[in-house]
Amino acid sequence: MRRTTLDIIQEIADVRQRRRFGKAMPELIMRLFALEQAFKNQPSHQDELINYFPVALIACLEGYFRMAIKDLVDAGEPFLSNAEKPASSIKIDFSILRAVHGRTITVGELVSHGVKLSRLDHVDAALSHLLGNGFLDVLRTVSDRWEHEVKGEERAPILQEPDKTFADVSRMFELRHIICHEIPSAYEISREEIERCFESCASFLRAADELLSESMNPGAPLTQTAMNIAAGESLENKQKELAEAISSLETKLDEKGVEAFRKSQDSWVAYSEAWADFVADESASGGTIWPVIHAGSLEQLTVTRISKIREFRKLSDSP
Repeated sequence: MRRTTLDIIQEIADVRQRRRFGKAMPELIMRLFALEQAFKNQPSHQDELINYFPVALIACLEGYFRMAIKDLVDAGEPFLSNAEKPASSIKIDFSILRAVHGRTITVGELVSHGVKLSRLDHVDAALSHLLGNGFLDVLRTVSDRWEHEVKGEERAPILQEPDKTFADVSRMFELRHIICHEIPSAYEISREEIERCFESCASFLRAADELLSESMNPGAPLTQTAMNIAAGESLENKQKELAEAISSLETKLDEKGVEAFRKSQDSWVAYSEAWADFVADESASGGTIWPVIHAGSLEQLTVTRISKIREFRKLSDSP
């Protein structure tokens, strides 16, 4: 049965619903930890079950890169323009345009959903296009900013043996293909090989996340205090935009309209503060990251409020 664009839109919505966090690395960390624990606790005599760990690991890797591609494209330029090649196979019709315009899906979700990621060279090609340079080439020299800038360690590449790492990741893709598409009754996969490839994939993903995070947010703060300050500054900038949007709208309203709008704005402020308190309390329980979560929640609400105010039109306004 042929998939329609409505099927694709629904698939994207379903994928979004199945995620807990909506960001690549938090989702990945949970899955990798669960896989690692399951692998370590797997009895050595259960070889058949061990064979399926490459399938699960590549699912994590592919899922991570789809989310990372989505984040890159939705971050804007230059990644949005660079997405032209990865997005070239997507067939656009009115249903897709309406879904993007209505914010049912994002451009990043559309691109990431359609790109091929079934081999390492697919990952390399997609990310190289988006970043504007060779993804695997750059990955060779990526270092951990936290280790260097916060802990004071000497700067060193995350991938100590990049060629070996890339070979192991490619091997894991190969094992996944064999297990999923064949009945390899005469083929044995050793626990040692899976364990080695698992470690290589984890290092590969760590380096990739460092590179992609730095590409989207160069020089982003690393310490908790710095993150708190940055989150506050980001929120303050959005609040200034909100004030400008409010001022612009009020110039178009009569006295009664301004009074009604300000009443609604007071209610929105109370709601947004209460919601941000709830989200931060549930997520951080008063920890040092509480201000970041609180400011982030407020910023998301503020961005939505800005959009609604800017889009507001009276019935008497001309289209």
